[in-house]
Amino acid sequence: MTDYKKTQQPHPARFVFSTERNTFRARKTAFGLRLLLGHYPSPSDTLVDQIAASYHRADTVGDDVAAELFADPSVRQQINNPHDYLRRAVEEGSDSVDASLTPALKKMLQEAETPPDWLQEDKLELACRVIHRCGRFAMYALGDLALLGGYANSDITKPLAFTGALNGNSSFDRVSETTAFWFDVTACGGLKPGAKGYCSAVKVRVMHALVRQRLKQHAQWDSEQWGLPINQGDSLATNVAFSMLMVTGASMLGWRFNDKEIDAVLHLWRYVARLMGDDWRLLPENRQQGVDWLFIIAAGSRINPDKDSMVLAESYLNNFLEVPGNRIYQRFVYWFHRAYANWLIPADIRRVLNIPGAFGLGLLPGLQAPFIRLLDTTARLVPALDNWLQRFGRRGQQYIVSSRLQGREVTFADKQTLTR
Repeated sequence: MTDYKKTQQPHPARFVFSTERNTFRARKTAFGLRLLLGHYPSPSDTLVDQIAASYHRADTVGDDVAAELFADPSVRQQINNPHDYLRRAVEEGSDSVDASLTPALKKMLQEAETPPDWLQEDKLELACRVIHRCGRFAMYALGDLALLGGYANSDITKPLAFTGALNGNSSFDRVSETTAFWFDVTACGGLKPGAKGYCSAVKVRVMHALVRQRLKQHAQWDSEQWGLPINQGDSLATNVAFSMLMVTGASMLGWRFNDKEIDAVLHLWRYVARLMGDDWRLLPENRQQGVDWLFIIAAGSRINPDKDSMVLAESYLNNFLEVPGNRIYQRFVYWFHRAYANWLIPADIRRVLNIPGAFGLGLLPGLQAPFIRLLDTTARLVPALDNWLQRFGRRGQQYIVSSRLQGREVTFADKQTLTR
């Protein structure tokens, strides 16, 4: 990881790592990480300071593209539909973009299409195979642990609360779109220019910039408390959730990961971060750095759920009552994820979010773990079984995405909604 000069800026109020790092809760978290992932966290002061400063930084290149396409009158006169123009430009490549009309867009696409020197295709392929092997369990870890548990920090949820993206009737659609994004970028070859995962990442980058510009102008947005909307700090934490929290959650369910596999998963998500305009240089490259990042997120984030947090948490679980199928099946899926949430999320987080208990069903994921461990271990010894497990796991992931979208095309366009 790049060694940055230590900043002298005070940590923002929302980043409480310096006061929480030695508390009982932090020590318990450190012990849990050591138990699950085999390393005790030891983050450097330099990394802590860089993360603290990142809450007031954003993707300026994405902001320039959003302003050019959606706010420049001279450009809007020549582009009937900026969303459609962006889609075609991303899918067809920078050569299709007129530099005299949209120079910021052309520059962004040229940078995105140029692979960095550090990119290793074999690591991207291994990461996809690892993720596919975990099948639906990878998605359970991301949704029932990373997303739902993350609502306990109201600072990171503010953009979602302001736009209504994950509550009420929007919850099912937004979770479905996030699931589709994850599925696209974890496909083998999915991050090559023009591929579906690549296009999804770049379109989400511009969508985030549009939302950020609207929220920055909102009278109720408190940058001093929350930082910039969709800032670098929150984007990087989300990226680590997609990588290391998936590994952590899957480990709690019985899967295991060697150092080479974790390095590969982190490598994939560092590249996704680069495509999305996040500061990939700060992201972890190996297991130890991943553990350090998880500890910083856990100890540095305020456990301060508010009314918005409660609505988001309730809406997340209730969105499973909207999955396609009859009422019996919908109730089964709801209770299934409620059980997994009770197994994966720490008790103190469940309490503050009022996540309902599962009446003993929360132990079922733990009872599955020995069987998953046996399957995983056997697959590593029998290549044919491993290949089958990867195909079977990916089909399970495909089924979840397809059943949620029901043939709907995901555009990753800004829906221009505000709930306050």
